[in-house]
Amino acid sequence: MIIPLGEGRSKGALSIAVSEMAKMRDGKIVIDRGDVGFPGREISEAAPILKQRFGRVCLLINSGSGRSITPLVDAQNLASYIGKTGAHRDYTIDLVTSDIQSPLAKIASKYGNVLHLMGREEVAEAEEAKVFRDVGIMEDTFILGSGVLFHAIAEALYDKALPSKAYEYAREICLEAGKVVEKSLTSEFYEFVTRKLETRSLCFFGGLGSSYEVARMTAVRVSHIKRAIGDQVYVARESSTPAPRQGDLLIVISSSGETEIVSTWCKSFKRMGGQIAAVVGNADSTIASMADSVLEIPVKNELGRPNRFYVYAEFALSPLPILLVESLEAKGFRLPEYILRWHQSVTA
Repeated sequence: MIIPLGEGRSKGALSIAVSEMAKMRDGKIVIDRGDVGFPGREISEAAPILKQRFGRVCLLINSGSGRSITPLVDAQNLASYIGKTGAHRDYTIDLVTSDIQSPLAKIASKYGNVLHLMGREEVAEAEEAKVFRDVGIMEDTFILGSGVLFHAIAEALYDKALPSKAYEYAREICLEAGKVVEKSLTSEFYEFVTRKLETRSLCFFGGLGSSYEVARMTAVRVSHIKRAIGDQVYVARESSTPAPRQGDLLIVISSSGETEIVSTWCKSFKRMGGQIAAVVGNADSTIASMADSVLEIPVKNELGRPNRFYVYAEFALSPLPILLVESLEAKGFRLPEYILRWHQSVTA
């Protein structure tokens, strides 16, 4: 069984893939650290219970820096438990990171495996930008790359293929994702969403399951820009999410375009005078029919197989904050220096 760990968008990229692993035929048991049914306050308390219930336990971590606090504390806790009990065969700590000299990498190399995934090259940046990166808007290359890798691993597991097959799938996904992004950038959808985000209004993101993770990851990045112009961004279903107002924007993600709860949100949002932008796998779906603008990402997917739609949706929405910065700057908005430095470093 798998316990996925990470912080911010790194956790989101991992969660999308392990969610697909859990749904596939002969899928993996996945228990999130934050689940109400997690059997212990500490990993060391939960470890023997999970081992008894499900067999071998994998602490699977996604951390670009290799220093993320929550995963580091949990990894140290499980490492201590393994050291005390000698149960090396029952537990493993596996990590994807861009820093193989980091504390997490040292733990994982001793108690499991480390996969070195390079992020973008280091650039000179102000102290403000470094802080900004820590809260989630930087390291786009690592986040998207790790998402592709985890999804490719899920497909290889589904096919019961050799590990080398995962790299083949990763290459396929990257090539197709590039085409999706290129098509998205010139779409009416991007023009509509960018224009709406420039206005003084709230922005909401919504989705269920893997779509929720895509929504949350995108919301984190867009929120930094919206806050800079005095607005807020929210994710549907979270406790702090307010009621929408007339003129607000809802961006929803749904592979089928028929998710009943999401379609109910759309109906309520329209009734309150809001506008909807939908990222869907089917432009003829119920959710698409209620949207003011639609981005269709059609994916042929075998039932039970990990769905690439969510990875492509991540990529398709990733340029949104970059285009928003460019558009605001062109209109004369004075943006904080750390946002401009981030924009320059990403587009360089």
